[in-house]
Amino acid sequence: MQFPLHSVFLALPLEGQAKWQFQAYQEALKPFADILAFQNPASPHLTLQFWPSVMEIEYPSIMEQAKKAAEAHVPFDVLIRGAGTFGSRGEDKVLFFTVPFSEPLARLRKSCPWPLDKPFSPHVTIARIRHPQRFNVVKKKVMKELATASFTTHVDTLRLYAEVNGNKQTPIQDFTLPPNV
Repeated sequence: MQFPLHSVFLALPLEGQAKWQFQAYQEALKPFADILAFQNPASPHLTLQFWPSVMEIEYPSIMEQAKKAAEAHVPFDVLIRGAGTFGSRGEDKVLFFTVPFSEPLARLRKSCPWPLDKPFSPHVTIARIRHPQRFNVVKKKVMKELATASFTTHVDTLRLYAEVNGNKQTPIQDFTLPPNV
């Protein structure tokens, strides 16, 4: 790996059935592909922590803290239900699945030692909105497609991702939560 690493984040990957459901909803939104820049369907995830860049000296500490966070929790399920948008200045910039409050998820995030620059708002990004004005015209149709979204993802792994050789969201390392004994 070449340092500094860019666009580094620790996340909960959606795997198996949850990943297939994520991809099916993206497929249903394909008619809006000229307005939406879809999240990579191979790596849907819920981000716990993001670093714009990581220096080589910081990397071992991040790896160790991620390992400790994973080892302190047992696997659990997270509900993903409904969709929303966020942005700024009245323009939607991101389309996402909402994640209702989850005690195990809140405890997991709280065990991460890194400060957040804004409150933790768990979500799963579906797409970035390329054309906010054009999106406003079709927003009701898009949200109707996602209105019935409801599925769970099983959390048994934390995954560290980074941009590697120009490839964003490249998995770097998995940290497995110990089995529930």
